Formats: sequence, C-alpha cells, structure tokens
Amino acid sequence: MNRDSLVKHAAYTYWANHELVRCVETLTPEQFDHDFKYSMGTLRVQLAHIAGVEYWWFTYLSTGELDFFTDEDFASLDTIKAKWVKAEKIVSTYVASLTDEELQREVKPPFWKPESKPFKVWEAILQVFNHSTDHRAQSLYMLHQLGAPPFQQDYLFWGHPELVE
Repeated sequence: MNRDSLVKHAAYTYWANHELVRCVETLTPEQFDHDFKYSMGTLRVQLAHIAGVEYWWFTYLSTGELDFFTDEDFASLDTIKAKWVKAEKIVSTYVASLTDEELQREVKPPFWKPESKPFKVWEAILQVFNHSTDHRAQSLYMLHQLGAPPFQQDYLFWGHPELVE
C-alpha cells in the first residue's frame, strides 16, 4: 500500500460520503430518526458513527490523541455534516503527508485489550475506509426501505458517471 493509493481511496470515500448525505437530505426528520433495529439503529446514529470513526481514527493516527464525538455532535444532520467536514480535512491532510515509514508504523489505541496486536498505519487506514463502506451499504438499505433515492457507491463509479445506469 502506498500514499498515492490511499489519497485516491480517501477521495473516493468522501465522494461516497457526500453522495450518502445528499440522499439522506431528502428525508423527513421522522425518517432520519426511524429505528430500523438494524446496524446502528437510525440513519442519524449511522451517519454519526461513520463520521465519528473516521474522525477519531485519523485524529489518533495523526496526533496520537483520542478525540471522540459527543452527543451534541449527533444533534442534527447539520451538526453531523459539520463534524464530517472536520474529519475530512484531517483525513485528507494526513493521507497527503504519508511516508513509507509512517505507513509501516505500528499503532494500537490505548483502549484496546492488552493482548490485541497492533496494526500498521496502512492497515488501520484501510480498516477505516472499509468500515465506512460497510456502514454506507447498510445506510443504503435503510434509505431503500424509506423509499429515498439511492446511489451506486462502488469504487468503479467514482469519477465515472457514464457507468451509472
């Protein structure tokens, strides 16, 4: 894994996140808070979770400090979007600065169990991007159940609108 690949994957991730938000913006407040009893429950919590994990992981990777979202950060779609903008800036800045040495550095958040093995930075970054893809897919299912517009989130469709049916 190299920096250029991760820069592209970060750009794809934020394209897909923006598309997800665009779909969620079509919902009523009641739909946004509908409890699906699936994954994180509501789309509000789902989006806050995606943004929060991106934010804390990349804050931790870039500074060594843990900084988690609070309940106020989940108050509305606007507050989630504001935090996501902050997360996107941290992610973009960090991945653009990656070196081969940084990619190989081992990390282990302090709240992990002592017997847990550390990840290399590049593995942690891929985990976060894959985590976001997983929860976006779950969100698309929720949006479908509400009759909201979906989008094609495959990496292949990023930057290739001619491929979308």
